[in-house]
Amino acid sequence: MAQPPRSPDSFVYRTDRPWPNPRLKIASLVGHATESSVRLWLRTAQPGRYSLLVYSLEETLGAHDGHGGLRAALGVVPLALDEAQSPLRGVRREDFEIEDYSADTTHVVDLAGLEPDSGYGYALYCHDRERIVLGHNRLRRFRTPPPKVERRRFQFAALSCNMPFEMNGLFRKRTEAVNLDMWNFLDGTLQRHRHELDLVIAGGDQAYSDGVDTLNIWKYLNATMRKAGDHLFPDLDAMVSWYRDIYRGYWGFESIQRVFEEFPTYMVWDDHEIADGWGSHYFSPGHRQDALAQMLPDLAARGLTYDEGLALVQRMFAAARQAYFEYQHSHNPATADGVFDYAFERGGCAFYVLDGRGQRDIARDSYRILGREQFDRFVSWVAALTPQETPFLFVVSAVPVLHTRTAVVDADEFVGGLGDDLRDAWEHGLHDVERRALLGALFDAADRGINVAIISGDVHVSAVFSLDDDRGNRIYQLTSSPITYNLSRIGSWALKLGAADDGRTDDGYRFRRLALYAQESYILVSVDPANGEAWFKLYGKQELKAPSAEHGHSVPITHSLVKLRLFSHR
Repeated sequence: MAQPPRSPDSFVYRTDRPWPNPRLKIASLVGHATESSVRLWLRTAQPGRYSLLVYSLEETLGAHDGHGGLRAALGVVPLALDEAQSPLRGVRREDFEIEDYSADTTHVVDLAGLEPDSGYGYALYCHDRERIVLGHNRLRRFRTPPPKVERRRFQFAALSCNMPFEMNGLFRKRTEAVNLDMWNFLDGTLQRHRHELDLVIAGGDQAYSDGVDTLNIWKYLNATMRKAGDHLFPDLDAMVSWYRDIYRGYWGFESIQRVFEEFPTYMVWDDHEIADGWGSHYFSPGHRQDALAQMLPDLAARGLTYDEGLALVQRMFAAARQAYFEYQHSHNPATADGVFDYAFERGGCAFYVLDGRGQRDIARDSYRILGREQFDRFVSWVAALTPQETPFLFVVSAVPVLHTRTAVVDADEFVGGLGDDLRDAWEHGLHDVERRALLGALFDAADRGINVAIISGDVHVSAVFSLDDDRGNRIYQLTSSPITYNLSRIGSWALKLGAADDGRTDDGYRFRRLALYAQESYILVSVDPANGEAWFKLYGKQELKAPSAEHGHSVPITHSLVKLRLFSHR
């Protein structure tokens, strides 16, 4: 069996990474779905020959009196392939081979020719081990969307900022998993709404390369960077192994996998899949906010030059980009090489997911967030929409277009290490031209009769804002953040203080804050394209006291904290 190349800096063979949870091994994720196709992402953990078995869910479960009988039939070891297929009804087989570890054993199977609005189960068979390795112990399933012409009511979920770790113990060196109950709550909510739930938007920071000191790969780079002869280390392969390790650790929880493996999930990265504030840093030797001095404080002590440090930082970005493609973008709608923004439609709704990190560059003269090529591509796409074909437009921007008080945002030169966070904001003065052009395109769409909303994350506050122009058009900013994060009450209060309330933006739009919640949460958006209506529902954790003294402890539950009607028939 092929083994990955050994590198002294690689995490492939390390067993001492302080993860408090099992890392992701064999796993699946339902990606982009249409009425007749699904992109199914798989991680096999080992090279070998595999067969993906996709079957009619209703027919198969009916033949076995539920999942228990099917589980017993698929759990036999050893199990020949024909025996694995025999309990399944309407089965189709997709064979593939993982030859090595070049993509960390990830693979995407494009399933075509599916029936619309139909439930499917799936299982992964390993020829070398003669057994089902995925789908035997727990039912794996998905449902295709209804036909495009059927504009029935549907719902989608949105989340961001998955940081389920904190440090505790003596000198805070023990890493522990926290707040994972929100993923359990999300799974429960999605299951209750399964027959209307069409997709999930994971809006950024699905993993943190730098979130916890003991797991921080940038801190590890600072401690291991060196030069030997003409070679600068660590090399790219080692760095790729670090980012893969981050994904495998952050996604290693069953509660997270239960969401990903059933519901079509559309993803986009934000800064922490690369590095905090990526693209919003100044790299200037001697500058009070020089990012390199913050990222690699031991550069000179380790005998490296400034240019060598920059080369290492760019190498880390290349590694982050490769891992992002393997774990996130590969199961989104297909795009050209190096392009991470994309569009799709669902039952009268148009979705566009913007890449606000891959092209972000604060040193560019203009269009520093999206870059001019992506921006022009997006604006041309929006201009072609019609209210007859797509009465709703949802634009995914990891960073909200409206959130923070402008006076605070423009104070980046005076707040030290938080400067990159403020320059991240669309409201910063550096982004005036790009922001005004973006909002102009969205309000033009609204003026044509399209209902427009922006879906965001990033800021660790869930919120709803309405934004009105002088022509009587309205768009909405919906923010869902975070799904998990260890945030103190003081931190929560500070985030609330930084959020805007009402008034006029610098661009002349009237805005009003309709909802604000600064604890762990996620949102559901209900859309009724036929009637031109949409609702926003915010879900958060609540602590309820049990009624009796015998059970006097607090019981965590989740429910809809806020329900707002966004659009009504025009």
